[in-house]
Amino acid sequence: MESQSCAGPQKRLGRAPKVELYGMVLQALRHGAETMWKGRIDLTLAEKYRRLKIRVGGNREKVHYEETFGMPQEEFWKITMPNPYIRRILAETEFCIGLSKKLDGRYDGAVEATLDFLRERMDEDGVLTKEACLKGEKLLLPLQKEAKQYALILAAHAHIDMNWMWSWHETVASTVATFQTMLKLMEEYPDFCFSQSQASVYQIIEEYAPELKESIQKRIQEGRWEVTASAWVETDKNMPSAESLLNHIRYTKKYLQESWGIDPQALNIDFSPDTFGHSANLPELDALGGVKYYYHCRGLDGDNALYRWRAPSGKEMLVYREQYWYNSGITPLPALGLLDVSRRSGGLKTGLVVYGVGDHGGGPTRRDLERAKEMMEWPVFPQLRFGTIGEFFREAEAVREKLPLVEHELNVIFPGCYTTQSRIKMANRHSEAALFDAQLWNTFAAARDALPYEEKAYESAWRSVLFTHFHDILTGSCVQDSREHAMGQFTHAMAIANTRTSLSLQGLCRQIDTTGFPFQKDPDSQSFGAGVGYGVERFTGVPAPERGGGKTRLYHFFNSAPIDREEAAEITVWDWTGDLRLLQAVGADGQILPFQLLDRELQTYWDHKYFRMLISVHVPAFGYTTVSLSEKEMEDYPVYLQPEIRTHKPFENYVLENSRLRAEFSRMDGALLSLTDKTSGEELLRPGERGGLRFVWTERGTSDAWNIGRYERMTDAFETMSIRPISGELMNGFEIEQKFAHSSAVAAVTLKKDSSSLDVALKVDWSEESAHEGPVPVLIYWLPLRQAERYLYDVPGGTQCRKQAGIDVPALQYAAAVYGNRAAALVTDSKYGYRAHENNLSCTLINATYTPDPYPERGVHEIQLHIALCGNCPKELEDTAFALNHPLAYQSGSFQKGELSPEGAFLKTECGTAVVSGVQTLDGGMAVRLYETCGKETSVSLTPTFPVYSAVFCDVLGNPLPGSIEVRENTVSFQMAPHTAAIVKLA
Repeated sequence: MESQSCAGPQKRLGRAPKVELYGMVLQALRHGAETMWKGRIDLTLAEKYRRLKIRVGGNREKVHYEETFGMPQEEFWKITMPNPYIRRILAETEFCIGLSKKLDGRYDGAVEATLDFLRERMDEDGVLTKEACLKGEKLLLPLQKEAKQYALILAAHAHIDMNWMWSWHETVASTVATFQTMLKLMEEYPDFCFSQSQASVYQIIEEYAPELKESIQKRIQEGRWEVTASAWVETDKNMPSAESLLNHIRYTKKYLQESWGIDPQALNIDFSPDTFGHSANLPELDALGGVKYYYHCRGLDGDNALYRWRAPSGKEMLVYREQYWYNSGITPLPALGLLDVSRRSGGLKTGLVVYGVGDHGGGPTRRDLERAKEMMEWPVFPQLRFGTIGEFFREAEAVREKLPLVEHELNVIFPGCYTTQSRIKMANRHSEAALFDAQLWNTFAAARDALPYEEKAYESAWRSVLFTHFHDILTGSCVQDSREHAMGQFTHAMAIANTRTSLSLQGLCRQIDTTGFPFQKDPDSQSFGAGVGYGVERFTGVPAPERGGGKTRLYHFFNSAPIDREEAAEITVWDWTGDLRLLQAVGADGQILPFQLLDRELQTYWDHKYFRMLISVHVPAFGYTTVSLSEKEMEDYPVYLQPEIRTHKPFENYVLENSRLRAEFSRMDGALLSLTDKTSGEELLRPGERGGLRFVWTERGTSDAWNIGRYERMTDAFETMSIRPISGELMNGFEIEQKFAHSSAVAAVTLKKDSSSLDVALKVDWSEESAHEGPVPVLIYWLPLRQAERYLYDVPGGTQCRKQAGIDVPALQYAAAVYGNRAAALVTDSKYGYRAHENNLSCTLINATYTPDPYPERGVHEIQLHIALCGNCPKELEDTAFALNHPLAYQSGSFQKGELSPEGAFLKTECGTAVVSGVQTLDGGMAVRLYETCGKETSVSLTPTFPVYSAVFCDVLGNPLPGSIEVRENTVSFQMAPHTAAIVKLA
């Protein structure tokens, strides 16, 4: 019977129209609230307030956090909201309940009297009239002084994503229209202030809408338009290198000072509202640019609002973590939460509201400003005023010493962003490397008057690269149009870097004395000028057209790494008419050099013939060496016998071994079966496990551009099409072609003589997609290592030690497993997502997600991987990875007299545990950027080949900084504290 009686009304309610049902429920709630209130006199103030509030017509109770930007839900659902006086008294009452509680109930009587009065008027009139609201407000006036101790700064902002889901021209249109709106609102509202980040948007105005520039400058000078740009865009903070992050500050401040007249010292806020995580060394790097405040939303758990963030070096920033969101609208909610935010902010009674329609631009609306002006008049409520983000931080300085301290990286969020849109990531890494090399060699060339240093060219190139660091471009959480525009930016940067590097090296080559090498002139040779445009595909290489002729050639090898290198370097020789059997290579010291031909026959490139070869060379750090190729005399005329195979041998596993390591691979599918570090004698792989490529099916529901989904299953059971051995005096290995799913891969696995790195050159023809249904396919490279002591990752400006976790984490060039004083590092030329989990070390190569770009990865991908065995010191790991990602460059030379010897260095360094992150010309002198890697105080000395008269520490703009530097006998010496970064300017 009981169940039947319950079923009846349920069915009747089920047949009622939705509007009628809503009315019945609301009536029941109101009746219940009235009855319960009348029956009890010991209700809490909060409960009394709740019961009053739900009786108000148009009220909608919130049961969780809701965003405040855009159209209110009440308007969307056509619900008539309470009138302004009701909204006002309810907001004031709610704030006063919290305020009195904070003051130990001092004003509970006044608040309760207000609630009782309002309930009585509701009982009598059935509604809260204007008169009732104003009388109730008078009852709260005893709290007015306390309420006005609190304040909210309303900082208007327009979040303008650079090409997130759209093309460049749409970004331009959004920017121009947004700025027009802001200028108009400033005319109408004299107190209104606006804050805008990103130097890129100001360049948009200057280039596309210069008519607006004067009006914007006027508002900037008035202090009403705040420029919060300390980066070219709101950049990602995990994948750009330390050099890139410093250049964001440098070129942003430089541009805004020169073009907009803004004092660089005023640009002291790192405004990163939507950035996907924040690397640990940012406070140190930002300090070099004079940036001391940080604003963000993502990347930190816990309840901190205002806090101090300390880098491993000890440098600190004052940071505000947004408690609502950077696209907020103006409502009473931030004021109502101000008491709690104050508790999370060291007791600071001033809060910050960053408001305005964003992502696609727009900014604050007229309704936002009208509501703000209305709330400014509320007598028992925090003070509201239009202001700026900088104003908030200046007030926050008063509570700095009371704030909690955070001493770790603010990661991880959106781990898929370290892999998705891998072409963008490849181009970024290679562009950064190319610009490092270009500025280095151009600085050396300029110091020797071999070639002027073209700062404007580098600024243009860096602006292009910096633009792509926007947190929805480099991260890959974008669409095809975004990628295509980014790739165009990278090609511009690479064109400048390649040209400046080639010209700089050619200028230095002309100063090298080569009269000690034999010379054979051949006027009939067609080699001069051959190879134009060769070797620079896929964002790699340096233009090296042939400048020699005949059978005797000269080549100069250049090393941009801070360590001496002895390795097999590849060159291409054009239109050589000699006998390849009689080829010989001679070094700068006159000694015969080992070499290995990569082509046994001449190849064709645009009507020129060439062959490739490896030559074993020694090249000093930041230096060069010279090699001569010639045809030697034949000692014995050869006799050739039948080369046919006389017997067959069994198929065996491939073993690659040199003085440093031994690796064994499966004869069936090329899987890595064993890896031995011959320095320690330790086997690094777990017994019975297999390393190499893995195809992973990831859960669709947890996968997208931002995320690598939960691993469902994986396989390395690929169909092997062929395995071809590679053998020679300097390099051995094999090339394997495999198929998996709808894709294929060719991997050249090689080991060079005396190298500590096993090299894997991948060419993946990827045809997988997940646009329609099913799991999301992912490709990884997998090393099943024995248990390591810890895992190290290189991050911007240093190294991070992290625990194992089943999630990708960001790193620049490598992730390393540490075993005692040795380490095994997985180094890549273009990947950023690494994972150490259950003693497996892996790198995610391709994430074939389906949104927002349904086909982000289809096509051919060329990837360079290295398994490097070296010492566990982060300095050694960094130098090793740098050298692997900066191959020796070369140029064809001429026979000439010169001032430089055939081999030498342009800059000798003894850096201890510091690494050089950049060398460039600054204010006519050479600037060297460094950072310390091991957490130790270290001594650094720099000895260039040109005269040095003085040296100072400086910031990114070249302004002197305090610090002791000694200059003696052309050597610059100084100390670096643990984990610090420094810029030293030599003159």
